[in-house]
Amino acid sequence: MRSFNRYTDLPDEVRGAVIALGNFDGLHRGHQAVIEQVRKIAAQHEAPIGIGLFRPHPYRYFKPDAPPFRLMSSGLREGVLGELGVDLLFELPFDETLRDMDDTEFVETVLHQGLGIRHVVVGEDYGFGKNRCGNVESLKRLCDERGIGVTTVSPVGLHKMYGKYGSTEIRKALQQGDVFHAQHMLSRPWMVDGVVAMGQQRGRTIGFPTANLDFGDLVRPKFGVYAVECHIAGEAEWRPGVANTGTRPTVNGEEARLEVHIFDFDQDIYGQRLMVRFRSFIREEKKFESFEELRKQIARDADGARAIFGLLT
Repeated sequence: MRSFNRYTDLPDEVRGAVIALGNFDGLHRGHQAVIEQVRKIAAQHEAPIGIGLFRPHPYRYFKPDAPPFRLMSSGLREGVLGELGVDLLFELPFDETLRDMDDTEFVETVLHQGLGIRHVVVGEDYGFGKNRCGNVESLKRLCDERGIGVTTVSPVGLHKMYGKYGSTEIRKALQQGDVFHAQHMLSRPWMVDGVVAMGQQRGRTIGFPTANLDFGDLVRPKFGVYAVECHIAGEAEWRPGVANTGTRPTVNGEEARLEVHIFDFDQDIYGQRLMVRFRSFIREEKKFESFEELRKQIARDADGARAIFGLLT
């Protein structure tokens, strides 16, 4: 997959693509339905498959102090897009220029002259342009005037009781600790990735060394303990483990972090990239009166996670 962080001065061979427009945070089943529609149309035209999204996320641009909300890192997103067969990723720079474009200027400057697309696919509730002045009706009209096809895709969901698959719904599930429902909506386990940072190494003193990751701008799941699987860069396997998310109230911590104890593993992985996928919620975060209490509870948590993975003998 080729990536571009602009919509001007693009090579000729990437013009004429069929693209989907959206934020694509999480690349959940609803997003996948949109991309599948792009794939079908692109095959008809023998055209490249493209994704157009904004960076930074418009919500972060307009609310820089808002709590973390992203469902996946940009690195993970690129990996999943590649797995979904996307050829081109256009990360459109969301700045003052793009912010102030109305719907007509966006279609003319970005889609027509800039990207030179053949066809665009969006959700049926898509809004764009300054103050979201544009909608699906104006998009169709403006694109038709420029020879660009438009296809809309209806929301996708399990059934009416559970509603549509959406990034907001996935965030709510994670904030409730419901990683099973989040996994269903995503079509894969929710994952956190990053570079392993040096912690205070307290876990090592009680027999449970941990690899520490910063959540960054990712949504905070319900604080507590989870059964997880970990992938270390360069390895083929996923290793089972137990993870704690939260502020570590027993040691008066303040910032939320992810601490992972990988079972039957004792190697130095500081500075290495680690992916952690969440499998099951075990218990809520709790403050303990002593490290000995904490140690005993972690041992119980580890046994619980081992049981989930069928590792208890």
